[in-house]
Amino acid sequence: IPMTDIEKLYKRVYELGVFKKGSFTLSSGKKSNYYIDGRLISLDPSGSEKISKIFINKINFKIDKIGGPATAAIPLISSLSSYLKHLHNKEVPGFYIRPSSKEHGLTNKIEGSLNKEENVVVIDDTLTTGGSIINTIKEIQSVGANVKLSLSIFDRNEGGKEKIEKLGINHYSIFRYDKEKEDLVF
Repeated sequence: IPMTDIEKLYKRVYELGVFKKGSFTLSSGKKSNYYIDGRLISLDPSGSEKISKIFINKINFKIDKIGGPATAAIPLISSLSSYLKHLHNKEVPGFYIRPSSKEHGLTNKIEGSLNKEENVVVIDDTLTTGGSIINTIKEIQSVGANVKLSLSIFDRNEGGKEKIEKLGINHYSIFRYDKEKEDLVF
């Protein structure tokens, strides 16, 4: 039986040491017995290709832009945009949301082009409480664009998906942390 893209990606996650067990302090300050280094897989050529293929299969509507929070989402945005162009001949530019406005130049909070009424897919590497994705969604909505779907590689399974879905936006993660198995499941 040939391996699916998700199975190949799962194997790659372990080859690269993306999922680590031990004692870690997360960006929220919370302690955790595992850590997911999403950049290792999103910056890996075969990893990002598989992620893009899996994400594209979840997008079943006309999409105008792909965006997410800086900096974790940036390689994913570029990879997905590129993949759509080369494999499907679709021009879907990306953008990202800064944590705060620039102090110089155009003082943008949104880098890249985003316009009213555009249909947007939001992506990020890891979903925990949903904070960074929800902030991104709010910035996108403040411009008058429509967030049609939210995607992440990993869901730490700490309520983020539910918070996003309360906003009326579907969320899909390729992998989810299972507390009982103490492992990633798909």
